Amino acid sequence: MPSKTSAARVPLYRQVQDVLLQRLDSGTLQPGDRLPPETDLAAELRVNRLTVRQAIGELTRAGRLVARQGSGTFVTPPPRHFPIELAASYINDADGLSEAFRSVGRTLSENLVASEIVLGGSAPQAEEYLPGCRLRRIDTVLEVDDEPWFANSVWIDDRRFAGIDRHLGDGVPLYTVWRDVYGVRLKAAWRSFAAAAASPRVAELLKIPTGAPILMRDGLNLDQDDTPTVYSSRSCRSDRVRFVASY
Repeated sequence: MPSKTSAARVPLYRQVQDVLLQRLDSGTLQPGDRLPPETDLAAELRVNRLTVRQAIGELTRAGRLVARQGSGTFVTPPPRHFPIELAASYINDADGLSEAFRSVGRTLSENLVASEIVLGGSAPQAEEYLPGCRLRRIDTVLEVDDEPWFANSVWIDDRRFAGIDRHLGDGVPLYTVWRDVYGVRLKAAWRSFAAAAASPRVAELLKIPTGAPILMRDGLNLDQDDTPTVYSSRSCRSDRVRFVASY
């Protein structure tokens, strides 16, 4: 453990977290290894068991450890980030991602979670960009090789896309439905990004701990006539993706 001088500046659980992180990064603890019991770590590091538990919780939220009910806490593989290029071209599939993943031998699928009409005033940002519309919210999860990476919510004009529920499901990407069924091709108008912590709902969808770091990506899509058409909000696993803007 660090010296008492540093302990005065760094919270004790952070010092324990740094010790465990060093063991993870050095390979002392390998992916798949089971972490020693909290009581053993507390005795080894001469700290309270609750301090160890808090440190383990932070590393779990960061994706470095995973708790398995009835089995213990295990080391996960190091985060592997997939670069996602930001482009202003037309979007042909699940936000232009399918081809990027396919080019490296991975598959992307989109699974429907919910579709419903939203009450006025419940989605102020979407209403700002899609004024006068009867808004429908569609929630999906994008999976890469059957692992959930993105929790997606989009708002559309239900009148323009009447009957869309009949075409959702079975892994068909929303962008494919808009293009092939309604003849609407979309392109990005703008994107914004912010760091956030996973809410209980997002954590459940992405199979990550509540409070785990995620990247929020909001945006607006236009149709061929530059009419605002789709407002979207996406929760991205920060341990899986990074966004790249090329100039």
